[in-house]
Amino acid sequence: MTPAIARDASDLRRGLLVNLAGYAVKSAYPVLTWVSIYLYGREAFGAFIAAEAILLLSMRACLVGLDKAVLWWVPRQEETGERRGLRSVLVCVAGTSAVAAIAIATQLAPWLAAWRDAPGAELGLRWMAVGLIPMVLTEILVGAALGKRRMEALVVVKEGLVPVCLMVGAVAFYFVGWHTNGLAWAFVLSRVAGLAGAAVFFRRAFRDSQWPASDRRPPAALVRYALPVWFAEMANSILLRLDVMMLTALTDPATVGVYGAILQVGNAIRSVRRAFDPLMTAIISHIGVAHDPQRLVASFSHATALVVAIQLPIFAFLWVFTPWVMERLGEGYAAAGPAVLLLSAFWVVNGALGLHGMIIRGYGRSDLTLANVIATILVEGPLLWLLVPEHGLVGAALAVGLAYSLQSVVQVVQAWYITRTWVYSRTVLGVLALGVLSAAIMGLSWLALAGCDLPVARASAFAAFLLAFGPGFWWMHRSGQLAGGMVHP
Repeated sequence: MTPAIARDASDLRRGLLVNLAGYAVKSAYPVLTWVSIYLYGREAFGAFIAAEAILLLSMRACLVGLDKAVLWWVPRQEETGERRGLRSVLVCVAGTSAVAAIAIATQLAPWLAAWRDAPGAELGLRWMAVGLIPMVLTEILVGAALGKRRMEALVVVKEGLVPVCLMVGAVAFYFVGWHTNGLAWAFVLSRVAGLAGAAVFFRRAFRDSQWPASDRRPPAALVRYALPVWFAEMANSILLRLDVMMLTALTDPATVGVYGAILQVGNAIRSVRRAFDPLMTAIISHIGVAHDPQRLVASFSHATALVVAIQLPIFAFLWVFTPWVMERLGEGYAAAGPAVLLLSAFWVVNGALGLHGMIIRGYGRSDLTLANVIATILVEGPLLWLLVPEHGLVGAALAVGLAYSLQSVVQVVQAWYITRTWVYSRTVLGVLALGVLSAAIMGLSWLALAGCDLPVARASAFAAFLLAFGPGFWWMHRSGQLAGGMVHP
């Protein structure tokens, strides 16, 4: 086993542990989301989701691709000079976000409220615009920490601290009587907390370097890298919220609110693979310099196996409990159960295939990255237009899932064309086979307990899945199958 493969395996195992630790916090998020929807109502939550989509798109515009650029920039610097250019980048995005926040608060908020015939939404969006500034600063700090392979900044802060603070704050504000703008204030609070958390991880990651004496403008090389990435990120931001925007136009706020719950639950699976993206980009970029096929196959298969191994138990949990929970949330939510499961199943497929996009980025083909995002928009938009009016929430989940699945298949072909290497080993097939076997045991357990109280039967079936999948995956890990044959002491 080469030292490079051993290092990659060590970083990937560490990434797995960070993800698992993050889920100890994120596991509360779906429950808090359901509580917030119940307290504020579907219409208020739908307006909040629509406003959040606008701010996420604005954030991408304000960043000008610099958050992704620092991920590439930091590893190229000497250890003592890794902060070079970062101060000017922070000043730059702070300025763009301040301008955008003022524009949203003064111009866009009244227009959006009038368009949706919801005067109460105007003040909420004005408050949420304040959160745009800490949002963009957090992205830069997290991107820089990821350049040091510190996945904690992403998993713990962006995908743990921020969403949990959002929903905890929303519930707290509701119970102290701030019903009208509780969601908006919780949004701002969560983004400030995220910035504080990102600053802590940034300081730890860069403790061996100092701020440069002169740092007036971002380095030219950093800007040249950022601008093409910016177009791809802007297109991707449109894609990420295209479903919400289409539902906002085609349906009512209550339906958008229910779909917001579907997205939040589905993101529990989707975020697993996305948490590995920065680490895999760094690893594959290093591999791409000399194109080491052995290392590429070992590292890529190891990462894919870890992603799938985290996603499958989450999907099993959702499969068992989602219909039961949705039926108890009230009118309009029972129909969301099939949509949650359908979208989650597509995200599992995307987890197994989607890391090919990091091969494309790592080998420098950002042009293909941009082309793939645009193509996915062109596929998803018409699918939403055709399927949502007829099939509602299930149609939206189907449109999104099909569009991303097509993107993943295209990326598989492109990755093979670029590397001329089939990057899957038997490791991935072994994890998938273990997942199928565990699902079969879960299904048989459920049938055997059909006469019991329903929650007991569901919990027992999920426990059966864990008892089958957990030891099997642990054996694969300890025997060295995940890391290309390297046995761990």
